[in-house]
Amino acid sequence: MWVDVSDSVAHAAAVSPMAESSPKATPCAAAAEARAVSLLDAAMERYANGDDIAFQELYRHGAPRLRGFLLRLTGSAALAEDLAQEAFLRIHRARGSFEPGASALPWVLAIARNAFFDHARSPHVRRTATAARADHAPAEREAPPDTQGEEVAIAGEMLDVVRKTLAELPVLPREAFILLRFEGLSVQEAAQVLGATEGAVKVRAFRAYEALREALGRDDPKPGGPR
Repeated sequence: MWVDVSDSVAHAAAVSPMAESSPKATPCAAAAEARAVSLLDAAMERYANGDDIAFQELYRHGAPRLRGFLLRLTGSAALAEDLAQEAFLRIHRARGSFEPGASALPWVLAIARNAFFDHARSPHVRRTATAARADHAPAEREAPPDTQGEEVAIAGEMLDVVRKTLAELPVLPREAFILLRFEGLSVQEAAQVLGATEGAVKVRAFRAYEALREALGRDDPKPGGPR
């Protein structure tokens, strides 16, 4: 039996304010997010239909989302920027394959994810990543969030624990968590991005939630201990 992601969120909420800090936690945030998604959809549809001028609007609404997504995958602001630029080149080349009426965000995130995996498959990158893990180099801190999908108000120390735990996770549960929690995608949309079944997405996300719950639980002060 599949474990619903909502169950995992409830478990995580027991040790963390993350569930309360969802970008969709308030009606105003939900309305702003819906408007941002709608503007991205409209720009992508126009661009897919041959309106080259729409690229500026597509970039304005889409680039911050791609950078944030890639930053959480890579831990490097510079690499996230490079991969976002590569993703937009791919979006330009593939715009004719965008299905009219489809949601643009899962489509562009899937392209960004492919750019990340193509980069990660490079032998040089694998050697560098191995050396970085050996040195225990800390991930770069994120830039201030630019989008509603990134409005997650987590205390600094807790956010450091979340970043560290996510960085140590295998990529499959990490990206599932990022798409559902930080990007605010539905399980169906995340499955579209990942090219996986909805059940597989739920399982991957549950593994990430469990790892975070354990890490945040360890980080909590002991009852009766100093704070």
